[in-house]
Amino acid sequence: MNLTGSKVINYSRGFIKKYDTVLFVTVCLLIASGLVMVYSTSAMASINLYGTSYHFLIRQIVYAVISVACMVFFMKNDYHILKSYYKLFLFISIFLLILVFVPHIGLAAGGSKRWINLKVLTIEPSEFLKIAYVIFLAAFLERKKDMISNNSHSLIFLSPLFLMGFLDILLLKEPDFGTTAILFFMTMIMFFVGGISLVYIMSIIFLGSAAAYALIFTVTYRRDRILAFLHPFHDKSGIGFQIVQSIFAFARGGLFGVGLGNGKEKLFFLPTPYSDFIFSTVGEELGFLGVIFFIALYLILAYRGLKIALSAPDLFGTYLAFGMTFLLVLSTLINIGVVTDFLPTKGLALPFMSYGGSSLLASAIAVGILLNVSSQSVKGKHF
Repeated sequence: MNLTGSKVINYSRGFIKKYDTVLFVTVCLLIASGLVMVYSTSAMASINLYGTSYHFLIRQIVYAVISVACMVFFMKNDYHILKSYYKLFLFISIFLLILVFVPHIGLAAGGSKRWINLKVLTIEPSEFLKIAYVIFLAAFLERKKDMISNNSHSLIFLSPLFLMGFLDILLLKEPDFGTTAILFFMTMIMFFVGGISLVYIMSIIFLGSAAAYALIFTVTYRRDRILAFLHPFHDKSGIGFQIVQSIFAFARGGLFGVGLGNGKEKLFFLPTPYSDFIFSTVGEELGFLGVIFFIALYLILAYRGLKIALSAPDLFGTYLAFGMTFLLVLSTLINIGVVTDFLPTKGLALPFMSYGGSSLLASAIAVGILLNVSSQSVKGKHF
């Protein structure tokens, strides 16, 4: 049964292979739609800050071109190479993450220090750390597959847990609680996919939940975010302002929306409408139907990613594809959950649509890796 897209000939193996063109087209649609929404949401802010409505759009177009080029690069290169260099990728990612704390290199904004200032652009290392971490987990689980299958893995999961703990310490120092949560959930998901005992996984989740409770309720601004999530209208001009304005945006949109470019919440009511809260403007300007359209695109992305994982030619490809798919899905679910008040406020970009080069580039790399795995899929492996 054929599950992926258009044909590509792999002469080294002597038979026809396929890239998943459905996934490729879906991602290109998301990127193109993101450019439109970035312009719609940023034009007024761009005029006020830079005297032109095109500043953010032009930068996002440059990011998009680079990201698509990187996606094609990873699509064309054998994903098995990643297993050989996963330690190097991880080391570089950690090094960049440490650089954000170096004076005159790290850039602070919005109460967090998450970026490296390169003058002409900024880099958010945590976005690339997530990619490197998934590659590490895939290589680790594939290497330990015999121990896992023989149920002799009582302590082998400690290695990635120690690494995750170290990374979380760096991320919380920024602070970046959202990426910390994603690394934790990614680890649990990959452990489950890799066959680690549910007893161990549930034990780790229990301990992680206790740690998360302590981290949230011992820090004032995190506790306030939980309270704003539970009761956003109790302080709608203070801590609940962001989520209240987001709710208003969706309410104003109705079924068909107020029209592209006609949204009012982005006009200095909704904070960062072109980045973390871009989906709120989608709801206001394109309405419920627009929201459903984009959710459908993300569901297609998730579905194709899972198909690729289950038809991969080896365990490393399976783990890698699962990891990249869930990484994109988790980021999407958290972002949409935040702007619709189903989750507490977190500073996470919406993959392919939010303004910013690091998120777009990292997401494109993840899809490029998925596409390469799809080109090596095994006929007959499917669900």
